[in-house]
Amino acid sequence: ASNYNLFDISLAPLEENVFNKVKSQLKVIEAGFHHKAIIAQNFGPYQIDLKNSIKFGGGFDETGNSILIDTRKNHKDWYTNIKKIILNPEIIPVLQENLYNTVKDVYYMEKVCELRKEL
Repeated sequence: ASNYNLFDISLAPLEENVFNKVKSQLKVIEAGFHHKAIIAQNFGPYQIDLKNSIKFGGGFDETGNSILIDTRKNHKDWYTNIKKIILNPEIIPVLQENLYNTVKDVYYMEKVCELRKEL
């Protein structure tokens, strides 16, 4: 987990196939707890907790917690959105805070343990 100290933005590409569709969203949870922004494939486990910040037409949704890449325009969208975040660094803290707020209430260890205890 110490590698999260080396960057501000986590990249989570994922090839669209049956195996990857049932993977966990651990990369999302780790990025969130480490206050990192994430650009992820809009597929499988990354669709559980992530909300795209990029609106249709290219605008920015302040309530989103990630940038999701459409699997059909994969290479073009990765390039476009990495460039967008480099040219607009002010959106990084927004994504970081929104992702942290998403995961802290659902995956915080004390909360998870309390739910397990109730079960």
